[in-house]
Amino acid sequence: MRGTKDILMAWKNTRVLKRIGTEYPSKSAGIEGALRDFDYRQYLTEDEAQIVDNAVLALKADNFEYWSVLTSFYLREISCTKQAKVLGKQTTEITKILLAAECFIRGHIIELFSKAA
Repeated sequence: MRGTKDILMAWKNTRVLKRIGTEYPSKSAGIEGALRDFDYRQYLTEDEAQIVDNAVLALKADNFEYWSVLTSFYLREISCTKQAKVLGKQTTEITKILLAAECFIRGHIIELFSKAA
C-alpha cells in the first residue's frame, strides 16, 4: 500500500486541481527532452478519493484542530511553520498535530484501500 503522505497528495491533486483534459502538459524547466505530454502528478480513483473524503470528515468530527492543520497543509499548501506563526505555537507542535492527523487518516483508510485494490 502507498504511504499516507502519497495518498493525501494524490487526494489533493484529485480534489483541488480541476482537470478537464485540455490542460497544458506539465514539464520540468530543468529537464530538456522530457516528454511534454506526461503528467507526473498522482491522482486517486473516484472511489479512493471518496474513502479519503470520508476519513477527513471523520477527523473533522473527531478533532477540529487536527482537521484544520491537515487540510491547511495539504489542500491550501500552508507550511507547518506558517501555521505555527498564525496560531502562536511552535513548529514542532504543529508538525506533531499533522503527524497525528495523518495517522488518524491512515487508520481509517488502510482497510478500505486494501479492499478497493
